[in-house]
Amino acid sequence: MTSTSPAHQPSRAGALLAAIALSGCGTLDYTQDLASNELFYVDVSYTTAAPGDVEVFVAPVDDQRDADALPRHDRGFPIRYGGDDFWERPVVVMVDEILRRQLTGSRLFAAIADRAGPETVVVRPSLVRFVVGAQEGVSGSMTFAEVGLRLEVLGPVGADGERPRWHDRVYGNRQRTEHQVSPVSPYRLIGRALQVTISEALSGLDGSNVARSSVPAAGVSAGAARHASPAR
Repeated sequence: MTSTSPAHQPSRAGALLAAIALSGCGTLDYTQDLASNELFYVDVSYTTAAPGDVEVFVAPVDDQRDADALPRHDRGFPIRYGGDDFWERPVVVMVDEILRRQLTGSRLFAAIADRAGPETVVVRPSLVRFVVGAQEGVSGSMTFAEVGLRLEVLGPVGADGERPRWHDRVYGNRQRTEHQVSPVSPYRLIGRALQVTISEALSGLDGSNVARSSVPAAGVSAGAARHASPAR
């Protein structure tokens, strides 16, 4: 799917938000990369108590964001969004790297496979929300960041040649500041939102038993999945 996110809409607001993000960094790493710079993102510490015994193929993160759905005003005050052009790599590439790294460290699955064989469990991740922005107000600005990550898990190929859908859920988190004269940059908030999202996703996969061949997976139909909006 072709992204229609603010990533492709550079603006003066985005440049301003980027400048705020880098201010006060001192001698810290200036690399604008979520996956490699701990100034923006630090891996969550999550290790399952019952490691899985099946291999998983993780499809590349699909960009399903829709910038047209984002509000531009709230109670008469403008909302400005930052763009993906702040980052040194595409957002979906960075999120993909983080997701794979965290899945490996969690020990939820026995291994991450290079391809999807008939017996391999398949995870299809989609980025449905990755937003940074600021809202003007009487007493200053409020900055915010939101992440929404949909994870679909498909089981091994059955006798009918189809893969059953074992898990389908949108995980997400929203971070925001109070209105103030100099709020923290939303580019710093997005890392925290992604941390909470990844933590909830790992916990959700762990509880679903999709990685344990000896335990029946708790199936979730497409209709029962929470597609409408990320959890908060």
